[in-house]
Amino acid sequence: MADYPINKGIGHSVEFKGLKAQYLFIFAGGLLAVFFLVVVLYMAGADQLVCIGLGLTLGL
Repeated sequence: MADYPINKGIGHSVEFKGLKAQYLFIFAGGLLAVFFLVVVLYMAGADQLVCIGLGLTLGL
């Protein structure tokens, strides 16, 4: 009978495409901050193209 490994990732930190858990949270927080900045600027009356350009520039 074959022996299949189950739950190979137990005890390991979360990783996505080489990014460890701590840096994933920093990355996600940064993207969320850029999103909120774009929303606040748009609601404050900034031009739509300025908001989109700023969001793309800071997000990349």
